[in-house]
Amino acid sequence: MFESYVNFLLLYLFAGLSIGGAIEYIKKGVKMKKDYIKNSAIESGEILGHEYFILHNPNSRLNFNGYVRYKKRPVAEGGCGGILTYVPVHGGITYVNENEGGVTYGFGTGHIDSHKFPISSPAWIKEQIEIMIRGIETARKVEKRYLLAKTQKTRAKYVQMVLNSSPGNNNSPNLMTMINILARKI
Repeated sequence: MFESYVNFLLLYLFAGLSIGGAIEYIKKGVKMKKDYIKNSAIESGEILGHEYFILHNPNSRLNFNGYVRYKKRPVAEGGCGGILTYVPVHGGITYVNENEGGVTYGFGTGHIDSHKFPISSPAWIKEQIEIMIRGIETARKVEKRYLLAKTQKTRAKYVQMVLNSSPGNNNSPNLMTMINILARKI
């Protein structure tokens, strides 16, 4: 990482900026990177006791992505695999960042079927964030039993509990859920 900062500094020096200006830019960049989600949010607040953030989708300024932050990882497995694969938020959980501030989970709106949903509505994104939180909370409650399940049928029971964690949810199963069903992993 140090090498990349040195290269960046050299690039700015060759571009005619002062060392002080380049160092200040690096400091701002490092601070921004530390909490990019929070610093880039167009809306933030609290849903079900967790801090949430809504950001513009980086590929389209017309639609949004949603994020939720937990103070500590709510499940044993890291990343967005395992039982979190089945959280029924739009497109599934596609973003995870764990650091000293906790763990942030997020979902995007650039999927093949995203145009069928009101992805430019912050209110709809908040509904999806709540669905994501309810799914994560259900996953937290059943993960141990899911991991210890000896059969696909038993594992599928816990997957179904996560998929059903938000009554009235009209999201289709995400791609990884469908792949796991086809591969007979559940």
